[in-house]
Amino acid sequence: MEMETIKITKADLDKYIPAAKEAKGHVFNMLTAKFETGLEEAAVSLMGDSGTAAATGNSNSRLTELLKEMVTVRVFLDEMRGLDITITSTGFGVVSTNDTAPASKMRVDALDGQLRVQYLRTRGKLLTELFGVEGWGEEEVRYASVSTLFYDFRFLTEFAGKQAPLSKDWEDAAPAILDADRELRGHISDDFMDELVEQMCTNSLTTENRPIVYQIRRYIGAAVQGKRDFMIEYLRRLMNCLEKDIESFPTYAGSEAYERNHFKPYENTQDKGAFHFVG
Repeated sequence: MEMETIKITKADLDKYIPAAKEAKGHVFNMLTAKFETGLEEAAVSLMGDSGTAAATGNSNSRLTELLKEMVTVRVFLDEMRGLDITITSTGFGVVSTNDTAPASKMRVDALDGQLRVQYLRTRGKLLTELFGVEGWGEEEVRYASVSTLFYDFRFLTEFAGKQAPLSKDWEDAAPAILDADRELRGHISDDFMDELVEQMCTNSLTTENRPIVYQIRRYIGAAVQGKRDFMIEYLRRLMNCLEKDIESFPTYAGSEAYERNHFKPYENTQDKGAFHFVG
């Protein structure tokens, strides 16, 4: 998977990371080879053959732009503390001169935090864009990139009530997300959950499944918040959505989870071969 047709320019660096803007381009020159490596790594680990073809073939300019932003931010984050980060006459910058004061660790740490959030937001947007690329949802990179319906950093705000979340919030949420996903699989089956994830990743969610995905995300969001009462309520609403129109959900209806949810105790009647006499 080649990325030669995509180039991250100094204008891109200035646009995606204004704090790194400097006239002579020293920083950009130091990072050029890293950008090329980052694009190649993204092609293998995230874009896959379909995504790479869409980005390099200019068939999806938004996909290309998001890829460039994600790689630019990731590379800069990895290399930032080894660069000459200073306070310039125009504010916070990255240059190499003798007449500027080094940036404080506090300001460097603040920039690091901002860029980590930018990276996670951009990656979520990129994944959403990839869902619309034909073939991407069937590639192996999809299974490595998306394991649950709660795949996007932005969901922390939309479903978990976290305003201005930090990258650490996403890291801390990971165990709760996976635990909630596992619990839901016990209620609606692995096969049905996998079907929902596959439809999401191939941009083919059915009309019937859209509200199911919404309720699942609400449930996981409540789990991230640790609000068990909310989880119980959202699970009740999820199951009601399934049960009121079970014919629309054949994968769930044919699952062992459905049978467990509708277990009927043995009825002791005289026409049964195993009728038990009590007297």
